[in-house]
Amino acid sequence: MENVETGKLSPEEMQGQLEHRERQIEAIRRTSDALFSHPSVEAMVQATLEIALEVLRADAGTVYLYDRPTDNLVFSYVIGPMASELIGKTMPASQGVAGTVFRTGTPELIGDVSQRQDFNPDVDGGTGYKTKSMMTVPVKRTGGSPIGVMQVMNPTVPFTQHDLEVLEVLCAQAATGIEHAQLLEAQRNAEIGNRVGEIAHDIKNMMTPIETGVLTLQPMLDDMFEQVTATVSKCAPEHTWGAEVNDATAGVGSLYTWLLDDLLTAAKRVRRRTAYIAGMVKGTLPPPIFEEGNLNDVVNDVVKTLVRTAKDKGLSLKTALDPTFPNTLFDYDRFFDCLYNLVNNALPETPPGGKVTVRTCGPNTPGGFLTIEVEDTGRGIPEDILEKLFTPDAISTKVGGTGLGTSVAARVVREHGGDIKPVSVVGKGSTFIITVPPVPPAPESPG
Repeated sequence: MENVETGKLSPEEMQGQLEHRERQIEAIRRTSDALFSHPSVEAMVQATLEIALEVLRADAGTVYLYDRPTDNLVFSYVIGPMASELIGKTMPASQGVAGTVFRTGTPELIGDVSQRQDFNPDVDGGTGYKTKSMMTVPVKRTGGSPIGVMQVMNPTVPFTQHDLEVLEVLCAQAATGIEHAQLLEAQRNAEIGNRVGEIAHDIKNMMTPIETGVLTLQPMLDDMFEQVTATVSKCAPEHTWGAEVNDATAGVGSLYTWLLDDLLTAAKRVRRRTAYIAGMVKGTLPPPIFEEGNLNDVVNDVVKTLVRTAKDKGLSLKTALDPTFPNTLFDYDRFFDCLYNLVNNALPETPPGGKVTVRTCGPNTPGGFLTIEVEDTGRGIPEDILEKLFTPDAISTKVGGTGLGTSVAARVVREHGGDIKPVSVVGKGSTFIITVPPVPPAPESPG
């Protein structure tokens, strides 16, 4: 106890304050180390929470980061029995103790959560974890606005006001580190975007002579074969040279139009796909252009493009199309890219003798969703990779692959108001199931 007459602290109080200062110093040192050792936001968040639990001797904890577009707090990192169920989930930034602390910017020490009306018991109910006491602190720099909230729960000894101050110091340091990591990430993305833009420009320049050459060669060949036909028609019956000319030119004459058209189409698709990826990386992707058509036609065009690749690999690439599949509104170019990526990803994952099938199925009820499936008899996708598909952390299992193909596919489907779901069994194969509405969503208004 403090001596009232002298104002001096008792030895026990001095020891407590000394331990408090030591914990503050330890928190500052370790979070400073983490700032320079963990350049990514995810790693920084993880390290921050681990340090908090260890320094404050707490049983479990959560770091929520604020997602401005949705006005939600995201369970960005969780330590404790409920971690696997909560990571990645969201809650409105206006709800719960975390929401209160985020909105007010004022830290809270709650010795008994049952006494708080804003405590949300649903989280505990969904995980089986029992929260008894907690500290909740805004993750923000001194004088700044919160970028998230940190909660630590159920200490081995009761939390004190000193502990709350320690957590405030730690969160202030963490906010600096997280914002620094976010800045580095944004800079890296900007550099990647610029580089992809340069590559897209280079590819555009490379495609120009191909397209120009095809457009120049096609009318020349048309004219040449017209002249050959006219000349051969004048051949006298007793001469054989006309038949010999026909035999010599028959192969080219029957194929050149298709080959040149296909080459021109492929060059345009390379240009378009590169521009799409460059726009996606830079975040400047233009909205889709919805036009009426039939997705069966897109499937046929994708299969036509990749059937030779499949044959060279000893695979069967087939379609199973619903003849009653209705017309809908969609962006042909983007849906071609979507299905092309899925089929092209399936081919190297399928061993020789296997097959890849693209099927369509119309709605079972009027106005119901349309379904497109890309199924393979390949190696299947391990669970850890399957979980990351359609996310920025997607991993490619192909040699030299980037993992961008599935991200492109997912984005296209979302643009059409649909959903894409992977189903896979290791050793047996995978199926990507796309469902889209017969009418696409209305475009978002600017702002």
